Formats: sequence, structure tokens, C-alpha cells
Amino acid sequence: MNHSTTFNYRSKTVLIVNNNGVKLGSNSLILASFHQVFLSVSEVHPAISWVQQHQPDLIILDLEWSPIAQLQLITALRLDWLTRNIPIMLIVNSTVKGLGINEQLDYDACLVKPYSMTDLERTICSLVSTPACELYATAV
Repeated sequence: MNHSTTFNYRSKTVLIVNNNGVKLGSNSLILASFHQVFLSVSEVHPAISWVQQHQPDLIILDLEWSPIAQLQLITALRLDWLTRNIPIMLIVNSTVKGLGINEQLDYDACLVKPYSMTDLERTICSLVSTPACELYATAV
């Protein structure tokens, strides 16, 4: 018997946008399963352009900008038919979350600093399905 199996496995891409230069979740096995792109930006337009061109599977915004810049970025992504269905995860400081500023934004998940690696991985897996997330789900 000759069995032929074809795997059409494409590594999922996560875009991590921040303005502090700190790499996110370096110990995360879930994040390690993604092709990771880090974009350190000080304005909105480069991030929008990159997302339109490359269509990542997940966008993580770890920004310390003004809420207006976050609103502009998320609104532009949600209005564009190329990017409107890409899941967006916010990472915010507890002081910002307490002010209710991010509640007007159209994001899919939010983590509040400080957060655990388990919380990070659980949140990512709730937004994107990968083989690593399937293994994580069976282990937990």
C-alpha cells in the first residue's frame, strides 16, 4: 500500500505593534508557533499599510500612545474590507483600563498589564486556531 499525505501547513502570522521596543511573550510556546513580525511605530500609517499588504492572522497592539492614536488605527483597520476581519488584541496598562478609554474601541480581546503567560496564551488561542493552541487546549 502506498499512502501519500500532503500537508498544507502555513505558519500563521502575528503582527505585534508596539512603541516601546519590548518583545512580547518571549517564553510563550504559543507565540513561538507563529511567524512573528514586530513593528515599532510612532504613528498609525505604517502599521495600516503593513497590515493591508501582508494580511496577518492576528494583530496585537501593545501601545502606550494616546487613546486617539489607538482609535485611529483600529478604526482604519475595521473600515477597510481587506483588514476588517483580522482579530485585534489590545494590551493595556491597568490605569488606562480603569479609565474606560478602550471600551469605545472595536477590538476582539484585551489583556491588562501585568498579565500571566497563561492569560496571554489563552487569549491568543481564543482568537486564532493553530496546532500549538490545540495542544495547549488538551494539556490544560
